[in-house]
Amino acid sequence: MMESKKPERITKLDGLRGILSLIVALNHSFLVVAIPAFANVWGQNYFEFHDLQSKIQQLLMILGNGGAAVTLFFILSGLVLGQSLSRVEFSPRSLFAFITKRLIRLYPVYIFVILLIALYMRLGFVYQTFPQASLWYIWWMNFEMTFKEFFYNLFFIHTYLGGVTWTLRVIVIASFIIPIFYHFTRKTSWFVDLLIAVALIYADFTIFNIPDFRDLRYLYMFFLGLMLPKFKQFFSHFPNWYIALTLPVTLVILLVTRYMTDEYVGGVFEAIVSWKLIGLIIYSDKTKLFDFLDNKTLQFFGKISYSLYLIHFSILYILARFMFLYLPNLPYADYYLTIHFVLLILSTLIATGVSLLVYKYVEIPSLSLSNRVSKKILGQ
Repeated sequence: MMESKKPERITKLDGLRGILSLIVALNHSFLVVAIPAFANVWGQNYFEFHDLQSKIQQLLMILGNGGAAVTLFFILSGLVLGQSLSRVEFSPRSLFAFITKRLIRLYPVYIFVILLIALYMRLGFVYQTFPQASLWYIWWMNFEMTFKEFFYNLFFIHTYLGGVTWTLRVIVIASFIIPIFYHFTRKTSWFVDLLIAVALIYADFTIFNIPDFRDLRYLYMFFLGLMLPKFKQFFSHFPNWYIALTLPVTLVILLVTRYMTDEYVGGVFEAIVSWKLIGLIIYSDKTKLFDFLDNKTLQFFGKISYSLYLIHFSILYILARFMFLYLPNLPYADYYLTIHFVLLILSTLIATGVSLLVYKYVEIPSLSLSNRVSKKILGQ
């Protein structure tokens, strides 16, 4: 049965999204320039000191853990999908309306981003490598931009355009699968949900471990977000002293684990810690520790976070390309930390301005359109 009561918006999660979008921006900005002798300086022994510049770079890369940010984004998406599904009847018509609304909400900004990148590549872009650039930077844009390639990216067959667009394909796939889980778990206990989560984590390393198709390996993260509301009482009983005492350790584990393991093993630890962190933010009403997430600046970045997340990479890539082309004699090897800082500030400022326009003229209209289309399908 459709529920009439709409879940109250949790503004602190908007602030969290704002932080995560900035973390991703920091992560990418500090990957651009080749670092002499330390290809993965952020993954070196944390207690081994090489020089001040590399140590600061390493510490900033811990704070700018883009992988952890994506994990949090996936869990938040699972929570949002569950909230949306709580207002939807489980019928073919209602589910069609739900999926249609979801796609209209996500696709316009994505189309805008990949269309601009495709035009940029068609209008005089010539792929080339730069001796000062990192292997990560050189890896991108090394393909011919054809109409066929554009349509491959449009339908997520490829995700070469935009850098982070592979995560959007994961979210779209999860949007088709999570409604099935939601319907199944509406009457299950929290213990059964935990067993399902464990089974999905196990599947991550077995049946979902498909070469060249890693999208299903993140499905358990969405399920963790989906089942969060069943643990409201669990999180609400945490005393303030415990939250204050364990929060620093929680954040260290979240930011460091992947660098000490690998993407998937580390991702499991990240997901568990992220699940706990989001649960505390939502349900621990007694603590004031998370009130900073309601800060106006973070709320602003949370509002434009989807557009900023998709746009920032392309702005950064083009800005760095101009730098390598027209400033080849910069002392990259000696001052890579300063250069990364400048790239972060400039690319974030430009991407923020563009994202605000996209939010206003693309994202808001697409949200309005998705609501109208959904109501029309439902005959409302």
